[in-house]
Amino acid sequence: MNHFRRLSLAICAVLLFAAAVLTGCMAQNNVRLLYNTSGSSVLPVSTAPRVTVVVFEDQRGRLDVGVRKDGSPFQPSSSVAEWVSQSLADELARQGAQVSVATSMAQAQAGQPDYIVGGVVERVWLTEKSLSTYNAVIRIQTRLYSQKQAAVTKSFASQQEKTGIPGSSLPEETLSGTLADVLGNAAMSIMGTMR
Repeated sequence: MNHFRRLSLAICAVLLFAAAVLTGCMAQNNVRLLYNTSGSSVLPVSTAPRVTVVVFEDQRGRLDVGVRKDGSPFQPSSSVAEWVSQSLADELARQGAQVSVATSMAQAQAGQPDYIVGGVVERVWLTEKSLSTYNAVIRIQTRLYSQKQAAVTKSFASQQEKTGIPGSSLPEETLSGTLADVLGNAAMSIMGTMR
């Protein structure tokens, strides 16, 4: 009888472990919108331009940010427009600007910055090609406003494919890497225009 009880406990433990492992490996449709700046940061000097980033307009016309191989949608953990805007602010700060973020153009103008950056999110799309391969496309348009010159509008885009060990972080890493490519180029262009 004692042997049967130990065997039952062992089987239960193995089944619980297997369930925990399978739950962790199963595909999740929620995607955290993360941004990791790459490279070293430049500390802003007192003469660095003061820039306010206005939260971008999301013109994608949808809430999801992609699709799994089985057709189910990827749902973002937060606002796509806020993700792009805050990440651009982080990238501009990394490149030496004095940056703040505003929720509206009126709020940005009230702070009287040297420059205001607004824009549009045109496309953010993640496609699961297999459990270990993802493709991401991000396209934005930026508008740089200043009192000295007319607004400068530019488009930036990137498409990347990432292959790695299957897991919940691979979709997030693919989106984050693609956004880093887009915003690295956008921030360089904006900083160049401000000089």
